[in-house]
Parts: sequence; C-alpha cells; structure tokens
Amino acid sequence: RRILMQLSSKAHSSMVYYILQEKLHTPFVNGKANRDNIENAIVQGMYDLDVPPIDQDDVDCVISLVNELIENYGTVDNE
Repeated sequence: RRILMQLSSKAHSSMVYYILQEKLHTPFVNGKANRDNIENAIVQGMYDLDVPPIDQDDVDCVISLVNELIENYGTVDNE
C-alpha cells in the first residue's frame, strides 16, 4: 500500500505541537496518546476550517509522531 499524505512535514509538525500544547493527547490510553480525542479535534478543526482537509494517513502520521515524542521525552508536563 502506497501512502499518499496530503500535508507537508511542516504541517504535521505544527499539528503535533498544537496537540501537545493543548493536551489533546490526554488522557493516555495504555500509555499512548488518546487517538479518539486527537481524531475528534482534527475533525472539528476541519469543520471549523482551522485544519486543512487531510486523509487518514496524515492523521495516523501525526498520532505516531505524538506517540514517539511521548515515548522519547515524556509529555509537555513530563507526565
């Protein structure tokens, strides 16, 4: 399966930063980011026109990056 993401790496990074800053990744689920909260926030952002149209591969990439940061560095509050 070929991944065809619509967003740039810069856009992914901006979304990851916003998710962490706004704590949209909490509460944790099994030690990982709360996928449901993040996906709901992204959908709401698209409805509000704050987030550009993205596909599931972009969402998965953003969530993966958030989880990688949590794994390597803890959270913004070092939870």
